[in-house]
Amino acid sequence: MRYSRKRAATSSEPSRPDVAVSGPPANETGEDVESPLEPSPQHLDRQTETVPAQPISEERPTPLDPTPTSHRSGESGSAYKEVSWAVMFNHFLDTRQTHRDDAIDKCSITYLGESFPLALVLEDLREGGRTRLHHPGPPLESPNVLEQNGGAPAHPPHLLPEDLSYLESKHVFEYPERAAFDAMVDVFLNNFLPLYSLVNRQEFLEQHQHDRLPWILVHSCCFVAATFGPESLLHKAGYTSRKEARYAYYGKAKALFDAGYERNKIVVLQSTIMLTFWGGGPNDYWNTWSWVSTAVTIAETLGIHRSTSATNMSPKDRSLLKRLWWMLVVRDASSATLVGRPFRINMEHGDAEMLTLQDFEHEIQGLEVAGHSLARTFAHYQVEVTKLSLLLYDIDYARFIPGPKALSMAQVYGRLQEWKNSLPQEVDWDHDPNHGNLLATCLSMVYDHHLMLASIGIASSEIATSNGDGGINPDGSVASIQQPFAELAAQRVSSQASAIVMKSQSLLVPHETYQAVFLAGVVSYTSMRSSQTMLAQVGRLVVDNCRMVLHNVRDAWDAAPWIITLFDGLTNSLNALPRQESSAQTPSVPMFGFGSMVDIDESVMGFGMPASWQSNPMLSALFDTPQTAW
Repeated sequence: MRYSRKRAATSSEPSRPDVAVSGPPANETGEDVESPLEPSPQHLDRQTETVPAQPISEERPTPLDPTPTSHRSGESGSAYKEVSWAVMFNHFLDTRQTHRDDAIDKCSITYLGESFPLALVLEDLREGGRTRLHHPGPPLESPNVLEQNGGAPAHPPHLLPEDLSYLESKHVFEYPERAAFDAMVDVFLNNFLPLYSLVNRQEFLEQHQHDRLPWILVHSCCFVAATFGPESLLHKAGYTSRKEARYAYYGKAKALFDAGYERNKIVVLQSTIMLTFWGGGPNDYWNTWSWVSTAVTIAETLGIHRSTSATNMSPKDRSLLKRLWWMLVVRDASSATLVGRPFRINMEHGDAEMLTLQDFEHEIQGLEVAGHSLARTFAHYQVEVTKLSLLLYDIDYARFIPGPKALSMAQVYGRLQEWKNSLPQEVDWDHDPNHGNLLATCLSMVYDHHLMLASIGIASSEIATSNGDGGINPDGSVASIQQPFAELAAQRVSSQASAIVMKSQSLLVPHETYQAVFLAGVVSYTSMRSSQTMLAQVGRLVVDNCRMVLHNVRDAWDAAPWIITLFDGLTNSLNALPRQESSAQTPSVPMFGFGSMVDIDESVMGFGMPASWQSNPMLSALFDTPQTAW
């Protein structure tokens, strides 16, 4: 059962034969999210008006902006003009003197980087020795102008009737059944948002209550709710499986994205970040990496990778932009290291301030009022996992990027230890011996992931710890040990992940956490190949445990099915190899009775093995000849 927030009929759309379709095609790179950069001459100075989706309401429709009008930095709405580059720059030049102190709406920023020739020559824009980067965009049209007869807001006029007909055939202008949708919004607000704070909670809730959420945000939220919510929620929405529900909502959100329906860049950025949780298949051009790339392109167009501290913008808007940027950094670092791809973000090109607790001030208040169990820890977690993600760039640079290095691995280990020593008590797992603090446990697993990635494939004598938890001498050098600490980290991750599954919390943790489970299995597989009986037995136990955890989240974390298939193939191949010592051969002893994983359907969610997996530096050790000893 569905209920729809119907728009004006397609036939009532005003005829616009002179307006070209501006929706970006679904290209192979996922980069083009704006209108064509070189419009035809006859359209160069033409402005057309657009408005995001709005509900039928007895009240006057309000702009579909994540920030209601009363909270905006300016008086602008979200009915954006379809402007050419010439019009945008003409507006910039016309207003640069008379409106320099105008408040900037976060949804209509004109960003000019220092290397842009126009910015270089306009010395009068320099403030305090720095070129001004963020400027107010062209004035935005009020949405009431586009209302149809009867009070129903029109579809954005930049779309042709056939595009609207296609979108209607995809049922993108319909909600799920009301009770199911309310339950999905609850999962979005209480399961997903504390892990990825990409909207202002109270403003989102107000929009939902008044049926004013943009359509692409509606379906993107349902997609992540289907990813992070319980199976019962999906059945309530009329779906038979998580796979079916996720595919349905992803398809609707992507259809709106491909058509360029929504013109509010902040809304599109928020939705695109949510779509990075779609894994895609090995032959799909739209997958986690292309969605991350697209989101970064939108973010850099808005200039949120640069400092906004001197910008005339409301503190709440500034905090939201910071959270969106650093969330992208976390998603980029995680997805890139998963299969050894280049990072999309070049951190040297940005100077956005690091997140602080003040950037979550209103979100903390909202969760405290709601009595949420993560109210005390979620902001600390997001700040610390952001700092930890930056260390992935260091690891990648010091270990895997070719050429001379200005950063040594000893320095990388020193930075990891420094980060660990400066953890706030709220998310320090050493202050949580009973593992009751879920986000502290997740942070511990991500930290161990970094330790394993930094040390896998390096001789055990080179990486170690005198106390079992760091391996860094006071002078920054690496200490020596008896036992490889990558294996110790893998065992910790395996134990913590198992506890999360046993507590039925596997859908409540950030997806970056499961990447540590994958790497723990990789490290432990190398132990299985050892001729030392005890080491091989422990390695097999950890690998089986990791397979069990991944099996539990195989429908929610899209990398899990192909990782399970990978481990199944590797362990089966290892069992077929003659062992150097017969006493070292041990049968599989799974910690939990989930049975064999060999029968896992590789086509679950339609995801196969990424094409780059065999050349991944992280996985290369899996294909060496069997080791005789550590």
